[in-house]
Amino acid sequence: MKKNLLLIAFLVATISFSQAQQRPQRNPEEMAKRSLEMLDKRLSLTDDQKTKISAILLTQSKAMDSLRNAAGAQGDREAMRSQMRGFQQQNQEKIKEVLTDVQKKSYETFITEQRNGMGNGGPGRVRETPAN
Repeated sequence: MKKNLLLIAFLVATISFSQAQQRPQRNPEEMAKRSLEMLDKRLSLTDDQKTKISAILLTQSKAMDSLRNAAGAQGDREAMRSQMRGFQQQNQEKIKEVLTDVQKKSYETFITEQRNGMGNGGPGRVRETPAN
């Protein structure tokens, strides 16, 4: 009886752990909306800027989604990342064209912070260093 309970507990723990590791995939529209909200919060966009940037972000999100789907589980991940980086840079330039000079400076800072965050486990995540 104890072995059965232990086995059940182990299975439940394994299933819980594997589900915790999976992130729900957002669709391109949700990704673009989330990005626009972050930019608006940071840059105080006008309605006209929101419309233009929303279109850029939606196009970018759809393209990224297509690249991810095309690469699949067995695809060339490095080639996909390279294509994504190039596409992101193009879209960053398009977004800058819509911004004022003051907003461009804030946007550059935002981009730099995002890049630095990527090295720490992803955007907005900071790795904690162990205390000595």
